[in-house]
Amino acid sequence: MIDVMRKKTLTLGIIVLALAGGAAILWYAVPGMNAEGTEADPSNGGSAAAAPGSLGSPGKGDAAADTDEEDELWYFIASRADRYDAFAKERPDLDFSDVVWMVNVDLDKPPYEEVREAKDPINILTLVNKHFYLPEDFVPPNLVNIGKSMMRAEAADAMNEMIAAAGAEGHYLWVQSGFRSFNIQAGLFEQYSAADGMDAADRYSARPGHSEHQTGLVADLNTVTDSFGETPEGKWVAANSWYFGFIVRYTAENTEVTLFKPEPWHMRYIGREAAAGMRDLGILSFEEYWVKHVNN
Repeated sequence: MIDVMRKKTLTLGIIVLALAGGAAILWYAVPGMNAEGTEADPSNGGSAAAAPGSLGSPGKGDAAADTDEEDELWYFIASRADRYDAFAKERPDLDFSDVVWMVNVDLDKPPYEEVREAKDPINILTLVNKHFYLPEDFVPPNLVNIGKSMMRAEAADAMNEMIAAAGAEGHYLWVQSGFRSFNIQAGLFEQYSAADGMDAADRYSARPGHSEHQTGLVADLNTVTDSFGETPEGKWVAANSWYFGFIVRYTAENTEVTLFKPEPWHMRYIGREAAAGMRDLGILSFEEYWVKHVNN
């Protein structure tokens, strides 16, 4: 069983009963949890929680907000108790609150196994990664040209606004790659696997159906090189993209969650409200934000 001392953040959700033969854990519903203790709808639909603070101006704003809500574990799902328990044993370095959200996004399972379909792929907050996939025939609506690529209109408008703001401060940004179909991604992954091997390719390229590019909400900026993050443009994007509704999706800080190497050029549109929410709450991965503020 999970060490009781590590369950201090779950006091609303767990009762530990001392029995003659040992200890047992009684899981029960907490406020905001599925009251019947059944699986929540795995749909990627839903709306983002209200941003903790005002957007302010690019590159400025309050420090990460503290919130007592983080200790309530409203995203706890009783029917996953056994998975929480097993993952907590596997990862004793994690706080139990982290165990819960990681299991809820299937990080206790090997990538590309037992995957779930993104049931609301046109939602700008849809989750696509190594555990959630898009159907082969999915093409996002309202694709428009941006440079030599395409993005969904809402994301393209926000990207053009960001490009203009960066330009006003002397930084030149352009979209090198936007929407990619399932078949284009399949060809790219096959090419990378042939050149570097599948294990290496998995670190920097998504398998077909699992690429965020297929959502139409992604833009790869400028040069697809690690050094982009150290350029004035890369630093500006890292500091200011949230204001326009974008996040740097794959960073050194969230590699363990995304299972991709850092890509400072890969911008994912999630809307201003969600991007500001991640920033103000100090949440480092979209996976964590999705569990806590979208899919509940």
